[in-house]
Amino acid sequence: MNEKPNDTTYQLATRIALVAGVIALLVCAILWYDYTRRLVKDPLDSAMFKTLVAALDQQPTNDALKDQIRTLDLQLRREYFRQRMLVRVGAALLLVAVVVFLGAVKTAVTLHRRLPSPDGPPGTEDREVAWTRTARWAVVAVCTVMVVTAIGLAIGVQSELQEDRAELAAVAKPAGAEPAAGPAAAIPAAVAAVPQAQPSDADVAKMWPRFRGPDGLGISAYTSVPQTWDGKSGKGVVWKTPVPLPGNNSPVVWGKYVFLSGADQRRREVYCFDAKRGKLLWQQVVPGTPQSTAQVPKVNEDTGYAASTTATDGLRVFAIFANGDLAAWDFAGKLAWSKSLGLPENSYGHASSLATYKNLLLVQLDQGSSRAPKSKLLAFDSATGKIVWQVARPVPNSWASPIVIRVADHDQVITAADPWVISYNPTDGKEIWRAKCLKTDIGPSPVFADGKVFVANDNCNLAAIRADGHGDVTASGVLWKGEDGLPDTCSPLATKEFVLLLTSFGTLSCYDAVKGDMLWSEDLSTDFSASPSLVGSHLYLIGRKGKAWIVEPTRKKCNRLGEADLGEECVTTPAFQEGRIFLRGKTHLFCLGK
Repeated sequence: MNEKPNDTTYQLATRIALVAGVIALLVCAILWYDYTRRLVKDPLDSAMFKTLVAALDQQPTNDALKDQIRTLDLQLRREYFRQRMLVRVGAALLLVAVVVFLGAVKTAVTLHRRLPSPDGPPGTEDREVAWTRTARWAVVAVCTVMVVTAIGLAIGVQSELQEDRAELAAVAKPAGAEPAAGPAAAIPAAVAAVPQAQPSDADVAKMWPRFRGPDGLGISAYTSVPQTWDGKSGKGVVWKTPVPLPGNNSPVVWGKYVFLSGADQRRREVYCFDAKRGKLLWQQVVPGTPQSTAQVPKVNEDTGYAASTTATDGLRVFAIFANGDLAAWDFAGKLAWSKSLGLPENSYGHASSLATYKNLLLVQLDQGSSRAPKSKLLAFDSATGKIVWQVARPVPNSWASPIVIRVADHDQVITAADPWVISYNPTDGKEIWRAKCLKTDIGPSPVFADGKVFVANDNCNLAAIRADGHGDVTASGVLWKGEDGLPDTCSPLATKEFVLLLTSFGTLSCYDAVKGDMLWSEDLSTDFSASPSLVGSHLYLIGRKGKAWIVEPTRKKCNRLGEADLGEECVTTPAFQEGRIFLRGKTHLFCLGK
């Protein structure tokens, strides 16, 4: 006699449930075994790797040892990503198996359900009731296994390869190879001996050690720099070199070296290029912490993860990133120190560039809102990274960079944010003066000329402030204000005679620096992010699409002298040296000249 259709379906459902349950248990066992083995043998904590790195510290020129470390590093990273792939595939398979198991059990129970017998022997339990209770306990058991496995997997995959990079030493690949996500790059023999003595003010003035040059004012010490170039044909291009990771920061130059930083959601790196030939001498990964790498910062596309320009004091190069990681390297690429300042609470992402003062590194960390400001100005010992002083700032998030100026025989750190322009003593952080003349989001940095600080921002004004005051100088120190041609991104440029403003939509405006009268405006009909730069009497303006204008401002008009084209997008400010311009495009670092 043939089986009933319901009996056939019941048997099929029962077998499917059995197979799915066995598969789920096997996957759980495999994943759990892999997890327990990982606790003992973590790819990020190899004793052999640490031993080789320690040996390399004693034998830094041992190429065979470097090759051995690179090979082992590759094996460790392959094992690490194999484990992560196993977790992902296993978790998906486990979920499918459990869903199939529960569906098959439910089907079998439904098909096999019978009415309870009303005339059963006293004290006996109906078989259907017992089966139902058993099935429920089975479901509870399987769900428990799922929860325990999920917890184990969550614990097992929390570590990120980046977080242990400081511990994994400086031994990646030679320059020119594809950048790896593992340890830092090897230091080539081409890098000269690391300088030891603090450079003089005269030495600093010859270099381009920070955003917009020695004083942060955008003024070149050299006049013999090129005025024509074409990136597509190569005319006027000494060299161009790909930059491994994107970044909206500008080049910093010290002698033979050009420094940049780059970052994406996962990596943060600093680069050192040969200024003469463009070769990538070294690239170093920024050591993160579990706190700084736990969350990807929210940034605006125009800001990115590496908007802050690096800085150098002639002994070390410093870099800060959107997640608050701050680090220092010597010129040979050896990590001097690193720390996390915490994820900045900034609506567009952190973009303030670094500045140095003698043996101090200055960080303007503006964040929070006007109702709950969390901003501060910090000074770190440039050699050790220890905080020398820090002061709270009564301002919300901003994107301007600090500058250091000298008034009479005293130095000052000038900062700009909503609503205050504040001057600090760089040696101890004590406030010298403040002026209330700004509002809304402040992106342009302050500038200084002829004893006056100039600040400007869109939806606000241009203000000229005497820099020799004390206390609140809002009423007494603000000499004049302007309301037209105000920038939202590009920083002003000031001389004794002129104050020049450049809007993001391409209007260049010129003010009389003494009286505050607007002299003229010029429409360049393109978009700008890069701040204007001055070479002698000539103004260099770099548009977002890579086109450049060289103009000469006079009291009556703007004389256009020439045009050039980088051949790729550019949002960064050029660095000037004798006969050379260093400029970062969207994907390349350019050296322009003859």
